[in-house]
Amino acid sequence: MIKRKYLILPLLLILSINFTFHFSSILFFKEDIVITDSPKSQNVLDNPPFSNDSPFNIKIPQNAAIDSSTDNYVNAITDSFTDMLVVAVGNWSVPVFFADSFTTIYDVTITDPEWGFIMEDIPIPDNAAPDPEEDGHLCIIDESTGVEYDFWQGEKQGNTWSASWGNSISIYSTGTYPWGAGARASGFALTAGLILPNEFEQGIIDHALVFSLDPTLVRQGGPILPATDSDGYSTDPLAPPEGARLQLDPSINLDNRNLTPSEKIIAKALQEYGMILGDIGGGSPEIYAANPIGETGDWEEFLSVDSGGLVYLFENKISITEFRVLKMGSQYPNPPSDPWEDEPLPPYEIYTTSQESIPGYNILFLFSMISIISVISLKKLKKT
Repeated sequence: MIKRKYLILPLLLILSINFTFHFSSILFFKEDIVITDSPKSQNVLDNPPFSNDSPFNIKIPQNAAIDSSTDNYVNAITDSFTDMLVVAVGNWSVPVFFADSFTTIYDVTITDPEWGFIMEDIPIPDNAAPDPEEDGHLCIIDESTGVEYDFWQGEKQGNTWSASWGNSISIYSTGTYPWGAGARASGFALTAGLILPNEFEQGIIDHALVFSLDPTLVRQGGPILPATDSDGYSTDPLAPPEGARLQLDPSINLDNRNLTPSEKIIAKALQEYGMILGDIGGGSPEIYAANPIGETGDWEEFLSVDSGGLVYLFENKISITEFRVLKMGSQYPNPPSDPWEDEPLPPYEIYTTSQESIPGYNILFLFSMISIISVISLKKLKKT
């Protein structure tokens, strides 16, 4: 009989290998199951909002799978964006305001005839105002509760607030409303993917960006994860659906592109996290930065905002042809009549080229088994 001491070392080796590779697979290969409900920071927007498993807070792994039709998708939007990217700042963006337990509360009337309900006891600061354009987006974060209130076509008349649509979500959630129940067409929370001035102060955008395309360039038929709704209506099968994630080629050396400091920060985020299609817009693709009429700060030090509230990036420095589309899942039909009664969508994941097997694991496990067999064989030889 083999003494236990001869088996301790190889058994420990097996356990350590299994432990190491099991958890490395969770952290690097199965990012959709990294789950946490804990806040990322005590200051609400010091770090990106939402949980670590939020689609916007998951870095794109080095072995991310690229969609087989990536060239076709990119070519489909080339006419819209060849050598520049637009940042919506002063118009068609999102002003963010902060509330606390002392903020005045209001009942907000939701006027969309399909829903027509009252959102009760919403804390709205006295200086709150929606974006001036047609979407009229407005975001309020209650720092005392960690709740984000999102509104579409918000409006204040006298002492009364209304909106065509509104809803609330925890800033410690994944940042996606079920079945498109948010104020953005894709179901993303309004702060999800939103660029903030403090990120330029810190020198890093540590999350994915959200972007829009011309309606004629967004495929109809429903979203793909992580989006939970879509307002795309293109019949072109090569038009990307809402939820598509584009990544700037990570092999590009940004130091060689003559980028401004702000452009470089944005480009780095597009390499590490990418941008997720979350809405329809007009003309060139647009990413979104917080509207300075809110309480997140101004942009004078970081971005050159024109009279239309827009910023133009990467002109003749980075082309859309240098982006690629990550592998996409199947489209889901648009939300049912009652999104709260329907089954939830499955969790989001970034597909990788090696999700089924972890490189080197089988080989190392084989060596562990060989170690055990060797110890047993040596013991038997000694007995003989």
